[in-house]
Amino acid sequence: MLDEHPHDDDVARLARQVEKARGRLAYQFDPALTGALSEEELNAERELAERIRTQNREQRWKHAEAAAEASDRARNTSEAIEKADIRDLLLARKAIAAQRRESSPHARLASLYRHRSWSLGALAGVVASGMLWSAVNVQHNIAPGGPDDPLYWFSYLLEAMISVSLIIIMIGTNKVTEWGVLDNRSQVAAAEIALLALTVALNTYPHVSAGRWFDAAVHGVAPVMIGVALLIHDAASARYGRAITYATEQVRSLPDPGAHDPLPVPQSIPDDPDELQVPDGADSQRAMSDDIQWSTAHTSDLGASASR
Repeated sequence: MLDEHPHDDDVARLARQVEKARGRLAYQFDPALTGALSEEELNAERELAERIRTQNREQRWKHAEAAAEASDRARNTSEAIEKADIRDLLLARKAIAAQRRESSPHARLASLYRHRSWSLGALAGVVASGMLWSAVNVQHNIAPGGPDDPLYWFSYLLEAMISVSLIIIMIGTNKVTEWGVLDNRSQVAAAEIALLALTVALNTYPHVSAGRWFDAAVHGVAPVMIGVALLIHDAASARYGRAITYATEQVRSLPDPGAHDPLPVPQSIPDDPDELQVPDGADSQRAMSDDIQWSTAHTSDLGASASR
């Protein structure tokens, strides 16, 4: 009996091992054993998910910025196109207005008058500048002593007499030429030549007497320019006067663009009320519209006349 007891223990132990092995065999290939993540793997997966979400947010923000920039560029482009269209429209209107001014006889006459006023005014400025320079130069030549000498101040009057005479000739010639008066041109020319020679002599005589011909030529530029400006003034005044006369003759036969249509004559009201014709329907509305338009035009014409 002692020999059989150890053998039974071995058999029982083997039976238990077999049973245990069969139990392990049922679960050892279960995917849960290998698919379950450890704590380190779970932490790594969480960090990866957070990084992915961060990248997605950055990409969405970049898409939003790109869309905003594209919208801004589109808006700026539209504004630039609209501004270019407006500039083209304004330029076209200016071109049309310029073409109307060039083709309109009244506008051409006004442009001619403006050019005449500007040209003659510029020539008058040249003459005035030369006269001022000549006055100072003549004063220095006659009385170089200084302010203590009474002639220092009265010497300005000498050049002023010459300048005033030249200005009177220039303005008077311009005014009489506008009316076609061209008498005594030789006398006027002789007076201008005499005054010009006198002012040239007063400006250059100290240098001529000393033999300094270069200085004499330099100091003679201003009075010579006065004479040249006077000659150009006379010629331009005569030419502009003739051109304005010809243009006026052409415009005179054309209708005045600023004239208004005459007011309509009111109809007489009959004494008998039965003779009055009362319009109906469309005739009544058309008559009322005509009255309103005539009243509005008449009121604007009266307002424009009052403002003038």
